[in-house]
Amino acid sequence: MMSSFEQFNVLVAHSNDPMRAAITEMLHGFGFKWVLGASDIKTTLEMLALNRIDLFVTHYDKNKLDGLYLTEEMRAGKIKRVANLPIVLVASEDDDVLMQKAMQSGVNIVIATPIVSKDFYSAICALLREERSQVKSSRYAGPDRRQVENRPTHQQERRDDENDDENLEHF
Repeated sequence: MMSSFEQFNVLVAHSNDPMRAAITEMLHGFGFKWVLGASDIKTTLEMLALNRIDLFVTHYDKNKLDGLYLTEEMRAGKIKRVANLPIVLVASEDDDVLMQKAMQSGVNIVIATPIVSKDFYSAICALLREERSQVKSSRYAGPDRRQVENRPTHQQERRDDENDDENLEHF
């Protein structure tokens, strides 16, 4: 499971000390050498402002540390140098409404607990190796959600069908 993540700096913002420690240990196991931890919003904001961070792992807890609020602040450019930072949100519940809110706030990937190490590793690999462009509009700032694959769009399929009809007329 080793990869070349030594050069990446990670900040893990989680209000639960044992969970933050477990995530940190997983990241060390994946090959990350430099992992910082924060347990509240104030400390997280300070660490984001003062350190070079390459990956941000946070969670949603409406009572303590709100990863969605942090993501929105980052994507809005209110924290220097981190507007385009890759963000992983750890969700303690598999709630569709929370997943939608996470995606709308600009989170790159949502991982549900209990965290499966293999899935977490695969998600981080995809996130750090397959760079996605960032989008900023009046309603959304974050990773481009459009698929990058080379496949025809719905409009392209309609055009192809229309061209087939025109070709048939010539016979």
